[in-house]
Amino acid sequence: TERVGPLGAAQLCDLLATSSTVEGLDLRETILGAEGAKHIARMLLINTKLTTLDLASNAIEDEGATAIADAMRHNTTLVKLELQRNGLSSEGARHIAEALGMNTSLEHLGLAFNGFGDVGATSLAGVLAGANHTVRQLDLGFNGVCVEGAKALADGLTRNHVLETLELGYNSITDVGAAELAKAMHINSVLTSLGLPSNNITDDGASGIATSLRHNASLIQVGLNSNSIGDPGAKALAEALHFNTTLETLYLEENDLVEGGEGAGALHAVLVNTFRLKPLSAELQLGLAMALHPRLGHASLLGALEINLIKEVINFCHSHIRRDIQYYPRS
Repeated sequence: TERVGPLGAAQLCDLLATSSTVEGLDLRETILGAEGAKHIARMLLINTKLTTLDLASNAIEDEGATAIADAMRHNTTLVKLELQRNGLSSEGARHIAEALGMNTSLEHLGLAFNGFGDVGATSLAGVLAGANHTVRQLDLGFNGVCVEGAKALADGLTRNHVLETLELGYNSITDVGAAELAKAMHINSVLTSLGLPSNNITDDGASGIATSLRHNASLIQVGLNSNSIGDPGAKALAEALHFNTTLETLYLEENDLVEGGEGAGALHAVLVNTFRLKPLSAELQLGLAMALHPRLGHASLLGALEINLIKEVINFCHSHIRRDIQYYPRS
């Protein structure tokens, strides 16, 4: 599939148009371009079996995205669509957003690494606020989303009753954007996973997230790794965990915690606290341990945790986390 190109896409789509057996199609990095995307779009108007389509890294740009969007207005079977690394601008994102307002089947949409910024994010947020009732997972990582985009998405979350996963990693929402999303989580009761790694979030933003965690009962996973959170922010998050009974995963590695400082001490206290309303999940134990030391080598941590608990965390890391969770390298 490495050199499918537009011509190959045309031939493939002729075969798939009326296929009653193929449910998944992986065409990432196959140099489709906009013309290839148009062939895919025409196939989607006819095909009634395909549920998963991966078009990542094909340089389809806005022209190709528009064609795919037009097909999505009518297609009723596609459930998962990957469009990462395709050079979509805010115009391409707008067309996708408008299509989501009419689509009734899509549940997962990957749009990372496009760079459509606040304008594109705002278009998507607008449709999530009302017209779309199916998308459950949305990846907007690496898109140059800043404060205004985060505000729009936060507003959308207050009115959305379907979205379960929002990935905003490696943007620049800063403390202001984090605060807006935190406020939204006081109202939203559906979102279970919020990814905010590498977003220039400091203690102020972390404290806002911590406040929301004291009250939110739906979030299961929060990613705050690779930010600039120090002891005050870590302490606020740790204190929130004494009250929160639903969070199972919190990523805090690659921040600015001081070894032996108040933040590390507060996280350590959560790990060894036997009076929590709900026992820590293995995932949350791992996340806190990684925040204290990425190789689980912190002396006080090893001294406080029982050997069987350490084994459980390490085994979980090897057998589950690294296979199912995507880690981004720090930029």
